[in-house]
Amino acid sequence: MIFWIRVKQSINNLWYPRSVTVGKPVETQELANRIARESTVSPADTHAVLRALPNIMVGFMKESRAVQFEGLGWFRNTTVSAGNGVATREEVSSDQITGLRVQFTAT
Repeated sequence: MIFWIRVKQSINNLWYPRSVTVGKPVETQELANRIARESTVSPADTHAVLRALPNIMVGFMKESRAVQFEGLGWFRNTTVSAGNGVATREEVSSDQITGLRVQFTAT
């Protein structure tokens, strides 16, 4: 279950639900232990795989590839070019990019 609270926005005086995080974040070792309990893989092996995962994902994403986890969702790069559009297609350049973000889409 997702926990949420009611928040009033000062900009328009309307109420909205906002998700909240409960407790401390789940760390890699806790993930590894839980996966090991539900599989035939040892906690040490699971931990090693989880520790390697970010570097592998970054490598693929640096190649402009999306990363999809079956049953979880997918990660992809998005660019930010706030407020600096140009009039013609030919004027578009990488100089307009002001930031890079990773977007996660749940399945």
